Amino acid sequence: MKKIKKIIFPILLILCLAAGTIWQSVMTQIEKNKYAAIGNYVDVGTYQAHYYSKGFGDTAFVLIAGSGTPCAYTDFYALQNRLSEKGQTVSFDHAGSGWSSSTDSPRTIENMTNELAVLIDTVAPNKPIVIICHSLGSLEAIQYTQMNPEKVKGIIFLDCGSPEFYSTDSELLAKIINRGTAFLRTIGLNRFMGEFGWFLPAYGENSRNENLPEIVKDIDKAMFYRFAGNADSMSTINLINENAATVLKGPLLGEVPILVLSSDGGDDWNEVQIQLASWSEDSERMMIKESEHYLYWSNFDQVSDCMESFLEKISR
Repeated sequence: MKKIKKIIFPILLILCLAAGTIWQSVMTQIEKNKYAAIGNYVDVGTYQAHYYSKGFGDTAFVLIAGSGTPCAYTDFYALQNRLSEKGQTVSFDHAGSGWSSSTDSPRTIENMTNELAVLIDTVAPNKPIVIICHSLGSLEAIQYTQMNPEKVKGIIFLDCGSPEFYSTDSELLAKIINRGTAFLRTIGLNRFMGEFGWFLPAYGENSRNENLPEIVKDIDKAMFYRFAGNADSMSTINLINENAATVLKGPLLGEVPILVLSSDGGDDWNEVQIQLASWSEDSERMMIKESEHYLYWSNFDQVSDCMESFLEKISR
């Protein structure tokens, strides 16, 4: 009997893993066909970049998602709606996420910034821009501004790390989270947990999904089940230190106005925010208490108010 029990358990485990993997594969294909791209595409030379633009005006607000964010359209849904009252807004999916195609081009900061420049020149030509970036998106925001200081009207950092931080921070934890999430996604466990409302906080689902309209909520879940911990985001994680070092070789941002909003991550994270604010001679910094890494979801009203005050100041 003991021998039979020892055999049954691994067999059941293998069957469960196989069933989960098949379920994940079938549902991913169904959702891929069900949810067509909302927005348009730009050929940035290395991949077909999906973007969503909303609003009109003389200023363009360009939203840069952090590494690994499954879908920029759903992640910035609330912010983009609010900002579209003030001008044109543009969110876009990095290569291999959302509705964008994948790419074989290395995820160096030079390549990503060149792709961003093509996107901006195509979608919002000849407009001053305000960059709103989250997390690792700070490197793209700073590098783009170093290359195009005359175009950037201001930058808003949303719980971002500084180049100094990313140049020395261990990539190991990010890699472990990425690979672990990829495994859970592949065997269908992410999907299983998500259907019961148990989302992984690393990708913001725990605070974002419940606040989205129903149809957008379904898209958001489908994107999370499909892309969380995917190989393209891993390619970016592998170059965090090198990309940050490249940004550090460039100039400071002079008098480009910046707003640094951060979560309450303790003294060490506060020091990182001080570093980030020092990149401009015209900077403001505020820590949002009782907030999460995706603070523009966990504390939407407070973040929106801070952003609007900053935008009013730089528009004078």
